[in-house]
Amino acid sequence: MLAPPSGAAEFGGGFDGIGEAAGMTLTLTQSEKRVVGRFTTPGGTGYTLNGERADVYEGSAQGALRAVGADNDGAFFHIEERPLGLQFLFIPAGADGTPDLGSAREYSFLKRGVRPTITAEEEKRYRPAPSEPVDILVFLDGFRGWSPSDTARLYAQLDDRNRGLILLYDHATAELMWRICEAAPAEASLEAIRLAEMQERQHTECTAYLQLVEAARNGGLFPEFLRRSQFQLELVRATVLCDRRETAAARCADVSALGAPLILRWRRAEAIMGGLVPADQRVAAQPTAETEEAIPEEAPSGTGLAVPPEIQGPVPLARPGGNPSTAEGEFVSDFEPDVAATQAREAANYRLPLARPR
Repeated sequence: MLAPPSGAAEFGGGFDGIGEAAGMTLTLTQSEKRVVGRFTTPGGTGYTLNGERADVYEGSAQGALRAVGADNDGAFFHIEERPLGLQFLFIPAGADGTPDLGSAREYSFLKRGVRPTITAEEEKRYRPAPSEPVDILVFLDGFRGWSPSDTARLYAQLDDRNRGLILLYDHATAELMWRICEAAPAEASLEAIRLAEMQERQHTECTAYLQLVEAARNGGLFPEFLRRSQFQLELVRATVLCDRRETAAARCADVSALGAPLILRWRRAEAIMGGLVPADQRVAAQPTAETEEAIPEEAPSGTGLAVPPEIQGPVPLARPGGNPSTAEGEFVSDFEPDVAATQAREAANYRLPLARPR
């Protein structure tokens, strides 16, 4: 009876921006209903947060933002809890000092430390891998620390259902194919068979793909690729737990709402990696890789706050890939084109789903 109510958890800890919020950070602390913290943009502009929840366990909070060093509040915020993080609404102040909702921008944040990621810059320290087949949750937790050969072996030993679940997500598949290609499994081995199945769907082979990966790792967007892959792998984990009835039904509905549009937005690994290759290397590395440059967006007008340039544009970092409708063969979906196009637009920035009706 003394346990806290189910539903919203305490707002606390660090969060990293994903999608168009890449490079942003958010730190929160909650005391009773009060929520305070710090919001930082990619350009280094910092804001202090001061707000509260309507109730201690309410799934949202709101309040004021004040630029570091300023004397008065210059913006407002609204936060809503999500299955893997939270949704953050940045609301500039109008000329009269009231919230200008028409100029508000929404960003998605993933809870920091949900699962550690290994970036391209970190030295690889392979950990011993199990000798026997492992559960999919053990695989998701461990494959980034295992050698490519161990990753290939244990992936090949997953059952068809679990392998198929991973392959529904494009960035997760792109990362696994990179690591398994590095293992160069022997012909006719189970690992080689599983890799061939993956490549058949991707319409590529390891030599060309590894060249693209190497070029992508030399660019500045590869850590963002790893974050997106990790985000999708966390959805796989959440789906497995839901399937095993180890997660509340309401939370599973949120996970399903978040995963469905990403599955519809599935793209080939070559297209994803091609979008990560620096512009001056794209043609040489892979002539067919699709690219798309971020189109600057006009700054909000009529606001009383000078919104930093890094949060005016739609995407602080160039989004991997491009418009699937302009690159034949890069967009793959088992659904009707009109449905896929609608869901793709919703998934492009990794927007988390709306809060559940209460």
